[in-house]
Amino acid sequence: MSVVRYALALACLAAPAAAQWRYDPGPMPAGRAIGPGTAGYSLVVECGNGGYPAVLLEGYTPPQGMEPAFVASVDDRPEHLLFTTQCNASVCMMDFDSLDAVFGLLAELRAGQVLDLGLYRGGPLTEVPLGGSSAAIGQLSGRGCEIS
Repeated sequence: MSVVRYALALACLAAPAAAQWRYDPGPMPAGRAIGPGTAGYSLVVECGNGGYPAVLLEGYTPPQGMEPAFVASVDDRPEHLLFTTQCNASVCMMDFDSLDAVFGLLAELRAGQVLDLGLYRGGPLTEVPLGGSSAAIGQLSGRGCEIS
C-alpha cells in the first residue's frame, strides 16, 4: 500500500463520523425527529401542536430570566431569526411568524448538509449535521404531522 493511501485510510479512521438524524416513535403521538449537534445540543422536530410541527433546541439552558433569540442558517444560506416562546430547563421551543416559515425551515433542513445555530448577537452555539434529516422528518408526515 502506498504511503498516500495509508495516510488517507488512517485519516478516515481518525475522523469522527457525523451523527445522523434519527426518528424516535415514542414520546409524542407522531414521534420526534432528532438531530444531534455539537456541544451536547440537539435540534428536535416533533408534532404536538394539533398536527403541526414544533422545533426545539434541547440541551441549552439560557441565563435566568433570558428568553434567547436564535439565528439559524442552513448551508450558509440567508439566516432565519428564531425567537423562543419558552425555555424550560434545557429545552427551548422556537416561535415562527407563520406556518410557511416553519415549513420553509423544515424544507431547508431536509435538503441541506449542515445547520449552524447561534444566539442573536451572541455568537455560534452549535452545528447540526443534516444527514438523515429528510428521512427522520419524513417519518412525522407519515404519522399525521403536516410538514409542508
